[in-house]
Amino acid sequence: MNKYEAMIIFRESLKDADWDGAVETVRGEIEKFGGSMSSCTRLGRREFARPMQKQRSGHYGLMAFALGGDKLPPLLARLKLNNDVFRVQVVVAPPAPPAPEKGADDGSAE
Repeated sequence: MNKYEAMIIFRESLKDADWDGAVETVRGEIEKFGGSMSSCTRLGRREFARPMQKQRSGHYGLMAFALGGDKLPPLLARLKLNNDVFRVQVVVAPPAPPAPEKGADDGSAE
């Protein structure tokens, strides 16, 4: 399974109370394709630089998930059918930074 990060913009008509339901819908779509979502960070409502498709703002979220590489195009196609989802951009998640070695020099003089 590959690790991905997705920036998802939900429509401006989405109420704050409906945020969790919209995220659960996306989580359900990922799980239908055999993936798993590890985290979701709500970035809040933000204005667009210019109106797009008669929308002036959107609710942004950053989601990290694992999914097979061949399952990504069908997932994106399913998300396009969701009325709450305005835009989605998916990138391969950057690798985690290496853990510091035990006993490594911390820069202090002995």
